[in-house]
Amino acid sequence: MKEKPDWLVVSEEIMAGYKLSNFFRVLWMGRFKVHPKYWLRLGYAFALSIFTVPMRIIQKQKLRKALKGREIKTDPLFIVGNYRTGTTYLITTLSKDKSKGYVSNLIGYAFSFFLAIPKLTRKIIDASLPETRPMDNVIMGADEPTEEEYCLGTYSKYGYYHGMVFPQKFREFAKYHSFHDLPKDARKWQKQYDYLLRILDYIYDGKQLYLKNPAICFRVKYILEKYPNAKFIFTYRNPYTLYASNLNYYQKVVPLYTLQNFTDDMLKEEILDHYSEMVKMWKKAKKIIPDGNYIEIQYEKFLEDPMTHMEKIYRQFNLTNWEEAKKGFQAHIDSQKTYQVNKFDISDEVINIVNAHWGDIIDYFGYERLEPKEQAPLPSIKKSVPEKITK
Repeated sequence: MKEKPDWLVVSEEIMAGYKLSNFFRVLWMGRFKVHPKYWLRLGYAFALSIFTVPMRIIQKQKLRKALKGREIKTDPLFIVGNYRTGTTYLITTLSKDKSKGYVSNLIGYAFSFFLAIPKLTRKIIDASLPETRPMDNVIMGADEPTEEEYCLGTYSKYGYYHGMVFPQKFREFAKYHSFHDLPKDARKWQKQYDYLLRILDYIYDGKQLYLKNPAICFRVKYILEKYPNAKFIFTYRNPYTLYASNLNYYQKVVPLYTLQNFTDDMLKEEILDHYSEMVKMWKKAKKIIPDGNYIEIQYEKFLEDPMTHMEKIYRQFNLTNWEEAKKGFQAHIDSQKTYQVNKFDISDEVINIVNAHWGDIIDYFGYERLEPKEQAPLPSIKKSVPEKITK
């Protein structure tokens, strides 16, 4: 059966179910530049946001009393590596420890209303999610882990994925990554994020939270101010493969979220700038994280021996429940032995781009620097938005 065009896929739009004030705030931030072919997608998102208003009201009433005076007593563990560095595999394995809490797809995509009518919400989420993720065929069930960044985006302007809804505004949304020269926004985010975690703390009745979110890598300073004993895992991968994998990821995911046309050059620019800034921020973060509270994991080595890395995480961070949890970890790891990791062609173009933009990162993480088979000019990545797609 022939697949329908991306612009006819409406049920995966992340703005669906947003708090109405935030729905229009994000539209305003995108200057309401929605391409006509995405009006159906926008209409679906708006309709679901309207439909879920009563549910959001019910949930808000439930939470008002539950969150009063509530504080997080166990500092969270954050997985902060970039996209496509094994973070999903790691958080999915960690989620098998039932003594801990994590953000499921159910919570992530219906954060503002899922507590109101849980069974109905699960049906909505199950109907909206594809069976597998478009970029790597990883299973996408309602109970599978996802990023709390999706939760934040439902009620806050600081959600990273808003840039994928309005890819022509990637740079504008990116200023909220590390809040450089934006102290007021940093404090607002900090308050909104703490609200998010207090809800998760309530949902899991005080269990320690395991959270996977690349965006947190930019905000370690503000995390430590609220949760001074927080733990961090930074995952990294061969930059050549990482670039190719990220391009595949953006090319598969952005078409499902976007309300605008975009070019590959826009995606490439965002990938290159995002990771360069992330590594820069991680270098700074390591200087302020307390001794013993962070681990760096190389993607390739993790795949070779996941259980050794899992034990190191639990031993170094003094996490509870290792003896019970390791059974679930091993069962999940065994289930992944037949999973086929995406293979990417590392072309001369990829080598040239990565060497030019991430050369220092290659050296920092100790990877071998490749040279193209044929010397050629560096492919240009246009910085401007072509006139034809700005309308």
